[in-house]
Parts: sequence; structure tokens; C-alpha cells
Amino acid sequence: MTKRLLPSSLSGSTRVFLFLVLGAFLSACGHVPLTTIAKLSQFDMLETNPDALRLAVKYPEGIQIPQGGATMALTLKRKQDGVVLMEEELAFEEVVSKAEKAELSQELQDGWRLEIYRLPEENLPFFRSFQKHMASMSKSEREKVEGTLNIGVSGCLLTAEKPSDIRVSTFLKAAELGGYVTLLRNFDLEEQMTELGGENGLDRCPDAA
Repeated sequence: MTKRLLPSSLSGSTRVFLFLVLGAFLSACGHVPLTTIAKLSQFDMLETNPDALRLAVKYPEGIQIPQGGATMALTLKRKQDGVVLMEEELAFEEVVSKAEKAELSQELQDGWRLEIYRLPEENLPFFRSFQKHMASMSKSEREKVEGTLNIGVSGCLLTAEKPSDIRVSTFLKAAELGGYVTLLRNFDLEEQMTELGGENGLDRCPDAA
């Protein structure tokens, strides 16, 4: 369940600042390219254009990423006592663009799907107002909080028989990154969804034949 706390509602004593924590990206099981860590250091949460953010997901044809299944989660906590100041999950929407997929043409393979996602128009004002609020914070205020930005993917099965291994790869694009950066490669989606609270991991898609 998402808890949204808009920046305009924060008092001076509870103002918050978001640190991009690389560990949030690297928490799932899978291979993380060494170049990812260096490239993500260029990602500026304060300055990035949210309209240019893209998430790409490569996954096997036997599963489906449902609407709202690709998300960006922001969490902010007060360091002193761990009190959550903000929890917000922003859903991505699919982008139907052959041109954007062409940037990851090396990932296109038989038996696999590659989908591109962006933040929908209705989520951009919140993202921008949050950036504006963060930029106004003093250094001392920023030091009192810690936060994470996490990219998440959930899926469902298109077939009655569940594959023994469901490997998914994710990629992030931002203006300052100069293209797509691999976040996680070949992580076990079934395992991740179980760890996040799903009783059965991947269930059958409601519209599966």
C-alpha cells in the first residue's frame, strides 16, 4: 500500500531529501555489470528530466508484464528513528515505439520480449514538485534522512505450466546517462516476487488462454 506525502505538506522539521542508493538497484538476485555502478553515479535525481526516463524490460515469452507491473518506488526515512517520511510507488506505462526498442536491438532474441516503459503524464507533476522541494533543502536537512529509489517488475504466467527458471533483465535510460544502462541482468523474477510477499510467486494471468 502506497503512502504519498507531497513535498508541499512537509514542515521545516520534517523536510526530506532523496539519496539515490545504488544498493536498491542491486538487491535482487542476478548479474550486475561492473559498468553499471560507474554509470549510475551520473544519474542526478535532482536534475533528471522525468519525461525522458525510460525503463526497458527483457523477459521470456511465457510470461507477461501486466499493466502497472513496472514501477519506481521512492522511500524516505528519518535516520534518527527510522520513521518513514514518504513511501511512493509510481507505475510506468508501456511505450509502443520501434525506434526506442532499436536502441537495445542487441537484446532482441527469439523467445524473448523487450518492452519500453515511461512515467505517465499524471505522475510527472509529483516527480517534478519533489525535485523542486529537494533542491531547496539545506545540507543539514539532507543529512538527517536516507532514502532509496528502486525499480520493480512483476509478472504473470501466460501458460499453465510454470517454467523452472524465469530470468528477466532491466535497463534504465535518462538524459544524463546517454542511453540505456543495464540495472540487473538475468535475475529470477519468481524468486523476487516471492521475497516481496507473493505467496506463489507468479500466478496465471487473468486473460491467459
